[in-house]
Amino acid sequence: MTRVTDSPVDVVLSVDVEFSLNSALAQPEQPPLGAEWVYGEAGGRAEGLGFMLDCFDRHGLKGTFFTEVFNTYFFGDGPMRRVAADILARGHDLQLHLHPVWRGFLNPRWQSEPMPPPPGADSLVGRPPAEIAALLREGAAILERLSGQRPTAFRCGNLDAGAALYQGMAEAGLVLASNVGVGLLRPAEPQLQLYAGLHLIGDVLEVPVTTYRMPLFRNRLLLLTTAGSSTAEIRAVLTRAARQGVGPVVVLMHPHDFRLALSQAPSGPPRYAADRVRQRRLEQLCGHLATQPRQYRVTTFAEAATRWRSAAASQRAEPPLCGSIAGLAQRLLENKLRPALLGLPQ
Repeated sequence: MTRVTDSPVDVVLSVDVEFSLNSALAQPEQPPLGAEWVYGEAGGRAEGLGFMLDCFDRHGLKGTFFTEVFNTYFFGDGPMRRVAADILARGHDLQLHLHPVWRGFLNPRWQSEPMPPPPGADSLVGRPPAEIAALLREGAAILERLSGQRPTAFRCGNLDAGAALYQGMAEAGLVLASNVGVGLLRPAEPQLQLYAGLHLIGDVLEVPVTTYRMPLFRNRLLLLTTAGSSTAEIRAVLTRAARQGVGPVVVLMHPHDFRLALSQAPSGPPRYAADRVRQRRLEQLCGHLATQPRQYRVTTFAEAATRWRSAAASQRAEPPLCGSIAGLAQRLLENKLRPALLGLPQ
């Protein structure tokens, strides 16, 4: 981790905005899910993206939305252009996110000759830097077409990062990244096994999603997310980060985290409902951050890029921050026991 300023510590509310492939390349009769997957309309309310944007507004906070664009090869520009417009209309930061598996829809025979995507189809790992750079330029051009803005930061799909990715990013002119999330997927290269902070990898500044450890199981690492981490765990990580003066703390979330996908009829549209537990977590997180300005500075990748690059020269690798026992108990109750008892999706 890296000391950015004495106080407050930087916190980024980072959002991956993506549609659902829904196994359509292997089962063409089961089409992908687009804007409805992101908005999660239920009872006339958008319980996914709409809830997030309203929540951020209520607390006066801005987020960075890493927006997936290769979905346009199935949906066209319209659905994600609408999503991008809604995000930008609220004053948020729009950056690039890619799932290369969507490029399977460029095959004109994807319906007549369906097959599961081959291993590695949704990853940039294993590709040469020149190919990665070409894909990044392709994605950046699409996002600029949809939004009118050229991205300056990138997050790879599935947080599946490798050393060649950073060479490709530099070649494509994208020198700010949030590709690493050890709590989800540990990169093969030791130099990419980063838990938080600011790290120069060649010409690219990597700002990983924060990974923390469980208090009773020191070798168990978890990603800091509003879907998986309880309110008590998130606050424990934030408190320790502020106390130690390290950051940025990067929290990961998705619009679809905040609504439940209910059972779907074979020929009907999906049905959604609000996920009150996760919505309450985001409200509590935003409220905590907004009322503690001496401890936390909520920022975005676009806003902090210059300051972070200057601070990265004093980077220092440290072990992961620790959660809390109370937070562990709360997470098990909310994420495991409650859904099991109520028959809800987990």
